[in-house]
Amino acid sequence: MTGADPTPGPTAARAERGSATVELTLITIPIVLLVAFAVFVGRYASTYQEVGSAARDAARAAAVRQDPAAARQAGEEVAATTLATRGISCRSLTVTVDTAALAPGGQVEATVACTVSLSDLGGFGLPGTVEVDATSVAVVDTYRGGE
Repeated sequence: MTGADPTPGPTAARAERGSATVELTLITIPIVLLVAFAVFVGRYASTYQEVGSAARDAARAAAVRQDPAAARQAGEEVAATTLATRGISCRSLTVTVDTAALAPGGQVEATVACTVSLSDLGGFGLPGTVEVDATSVAVVDTYRGGE
C-alpha cells in the first residue's frame, strides 16, 4: 500500500492544539452580547409597564377629585409616587392631566413621560437617554356628588 496514512499523527495533533479555546471564545462573545441585549429589552419593557401604571394611577386619582386644579395636582403627585415606589428614576418627569371633561360621566386623561438613562436600563454604563411615555383614561363616576 502506498499513500498517506489516514490516521492523524503527532503533527496533526499539534496543529489542533488550542483550537477549542478559540472556538469557545468566538461563541461566548455573541452569547454574552445576546444575553445583554435581552436584559436591556426586558428592563425597557418593565420600565414601559411601570410608566403605564403611573399614568393609570394618575388618571384614577384625578377622576375622583371634583376641582380641576386638585385633580391635576393629585395626578402629578400619584404618578411621581408610583414611579418612585417602583424604583424608576426619571431624569425628567412630565405629567399632564387633562381635566376638560371632569364632570360626572366624563373622563380624565393622564399622560406620563419619563426620561430614563440608558445606563439605568442596561446596567452597562451606556450613554444617552430614552423617553418612555404612556397615556391612560379614567371615567368619572356618574353618581358622584358635587359639581
